[in-house]
Amino acid sequence: MSSTTPSFFDSQPIFILDHQSLDILDVNEAAVHFYGYSRDEFQQLNVNDLGEKKKRVDLIPDSSDKYDSVDKVWIQKTKEGEKIYVQYTHHDFYHNGSPAKIAIAHDVSEQVRHEEKRRANFPKFITHESNFPLAEIEWNADLQVQNWSEKAQELFGWREDEVIGQENFFDLFIDENELAAAKQNLRDAVKEGASNYSTEGKVNTKEGDSLICEWHNSLIYDSSDELHSMYTLVTDISARKESQHLFRTLSEKSLVGVFLIQDGKFQYVNPKLSDIFGYDQQEMIDTFAPHELVHSSDQQLVQENIKERLDGISNSEKYEVKGVTKKGHLIDIIIYGSRTKYRGRPAIVGTVLDVTKDKEIVRKYRASVETFQDLFDSISDAIYIQDEEGRFLEVNQGAVDMYGYKESFFMGKTPEALSAPGKVDPAQMQARIKMALDGKPQNFKWWGKRKNGEVFRKEMSISRGTYFGDDVVITVARDISERYEAEEQLRKSEELFRQLFQNSPIPIALLDKRQEIRRINTAFQDTFGYEINEVKGLDIDQLIVPDEEVDTAQQISDAVMSGNTTNHFGKRLKRDGSLVDVLIYGVPVVVDGKPVSIFGIYVDITDRKQAEERVKKSLKEKEVLLAEIHHRVKNNLAVITGLLELQSFNTGSAEATEVLKESQMRVNSIALIHEKLYQNENLSSILFEQYLEELTEVIVSTLSSSETNISINIEADPIKLTVNQAIPCGLILNEIITNAHKHAFTDRDEGQIDISLKGEDGEITMQILDNGVGIPDDASLENPTSLGLKLIGTLSKQLNGKARFENTDPGTKFTLQFTLEE
Repeated sequence: MSSTTPSFFDSQPIFILDHQSLDILDVNEAAVHFYGYSRDEFQQLNVNDLGEKKKRVDLIPDSSDKYDSVDKVWIQKTKEGEKIYVQYTHHDFYHNGSPAKIAIAHDVSEQVRHEEKRRANFPKFITHESNFPLAEIEWNADLQVQNWSEKAQELFGWREDEVIGQENFFDLFIDENELAAAKQNLRDAVKEGASNYSTEGKVNTKEGDSLICEWHNSLIYDSSDELHSMYTLVTDISARKESQHLFRTLSEKSLVGVFLIQDGKFQYVNPKLSDIFGYDQQEMIDTFAPHELVHSSDQQLVQENIKERLDGISNSEKYEVKGVTKKGHLIDIIIYGSRTKYRGRPAIVGTVLDVTKDKEIVRKYRASVETFQDLFDSISDAIYIQDEEGRFLEVNQGAVDMYGYKESFFMGKTPEALSAPGKVDPAQMQARIKMALDGKPQNFKWWGKRKNGEVFRKEMSISRGTYFGDDVVITVARDISERYEAEEQLRKSEELFRQLFQNSPIPIALLDKRQEIRRINTAFQDTFGYEINEVKGLDIDQLIVPDEEVDTAQQISDAVMSGNTTNHFGKRLKRDGSLVDVLIYGVPVVVDGKPVSIFGIYVDITDRKQAEERVKKSLKEKEVLLAEIHHRVKNNLAVITGLLELQSFNTGSAEATEVLKESQMRVNSIALIHEKLYQNENLSSILFEQYLEELTEVIVSTLSSSETNISINIEADPIKLTVNQAIPCGLILNEIITNAHKHAFTDRDEGQIDISLKGEDGEITMQILDNGVGIPDDASLENPTSLGLKLIGTLSKQLNGKARFENTDPGTKFTLQFTLEE
């Protein structure tokens, strides 16, 4: 249904009433205008005060007849005492937090007076026999019928018990081509929080007929601003639409001038009329009085005829006068005028025929016939005119193109010649033609066959018409083979999805936007122990989510309804109360850019969780074992250090003592690393900054000399090194710092060693800088002259790094660069 201006509720008197007493709480401007009371005066009245002799208006339906109150006509009076007839429609809602009623007063005075005039022999007006002119329907939020008036049954054919609470009745009721738009209009109105809106469109009757109706919808929301119900007033405007369309179509293409006069001016002129007088349409509308377009000698005749039409002296009249064109030319015209109503007020509609040149009229008539034939043949759909037996009398070019036959082939044949054998029943086609002749248009799908043997799907429309005075049917056939193929593909896709959903080994639940279950697959039933009839419509969080995970589950649902796919490890309850470990995926179903439902996918990870527990237990055992290994290695290295120290005490050679002391320092540097690893939670790497500080303290305390005061400054990034890189780095530091203590500060009172460890993008740079005497020129890592240099070179290669010594002024700088091991 297409949206129209929602003028209905703006133009009807509307009351807001106390739910019990029916005291008037508020009114709209239409009520003020209609009854003549001010808003303040209204608020001092009860709705029954408006009735004749204060007759009670019962807006509370009797339990035995729920339509009793809305089908009655009530006699009321305006403030000035004018008698009026109204019908009330109403529904409940909350006003300022309290129960109230909204009542709409429909002015049916004109209908009542017309009925009284027609039934003059019944002087007393019987209110309960009057018919409410609008069909009333009340829907709940799921578009199920809650209330169905007698007028609705009369108009659409369904009884109340056939529609109340029925699922999918809305889809059956609304024309399939307008269903999506109707639902979208409702969604848009709810999204905007509208209280009412109006639409018009096609609806289906129980008998399969199609009506064009005007809908006036009032929306009721609950305390959470969710749609609670919709109250609809429906009126059949099929005849009006048909007449409007017919009038517009005929007048726009008419060979005679067509006009509508009201208030002494042209309100409408068709193109032909403007052409007759040489004006543009807009020049004439609401500008000229009719008599201004005729010769002065005929102006009084025109004015008198118009007055007679409006006064009702004569309903219609035909007369001939002299017209005057824009250029001042005189033309002979025949005027046909009839009294009518336009927008509720008297008007005159008629035609003007230019009879100045009969031959010109004949020529234009012939041109119109040719135009019709061109239009007939220009339509791509196949159109054929058939007699009462279904035989073809005429076809257009579209039929020739669709079937591949020449036009002469069709003449005299029946539709059987164009139908696919074995796929259709010819008798059914004849029955449809008969129903169309009886005034029941037919719309259906059929299988056709082309001249080349190709079978295709087509859409048929058959309606009654006349052809040279005889009753015929006019059939329109449209080739929908491509659409049919697309629909078949869609149907197969839907079936594929259904089977995929149903047969998936993973439990899946389809939820609506309120998280209520709509469908579950077999795997869901097997995993959680529920059947679909047990859980459909239930909130899935209340069904299978443990209490401790309710908040998390709600967060997941909120994220999914925002359009995001989420996943979560958690536990869910089975029907028997046991818990199952699952990996939960929430997948939104998005339609027109908006999430409308959710797929809840539950992967049973019980086996995986058990396997993870076993792995964690095994890993813990290995960590304990590895820590014990580091501890034992550290202890063993401590034993070796002690043995080297004992050996140094028992040797008389100063050189041997020095060598043993250096070896002891090297072993200590390795032992310190294993000690750090043993103490660290991470058994595979250590924070090298802490190791540097402790290693230098050990070296300084071991090599301290009373002759020279040496200070060591450390600037290190928080870098973690694996055992494979920490041991070589520790040995290199030991060698360089020990060598600096022995050789760099000879004959000096104090010295300084700066140690820097930096990391950037996985590349590590370690620098050791002293302010001593400098390294000898012949010292080289490529050609080492001492065990210390050889060790430094070997350990640098073990790190796959680059190492170099360089003299500074003063002192020596050692640089080592290598890549951090992951």
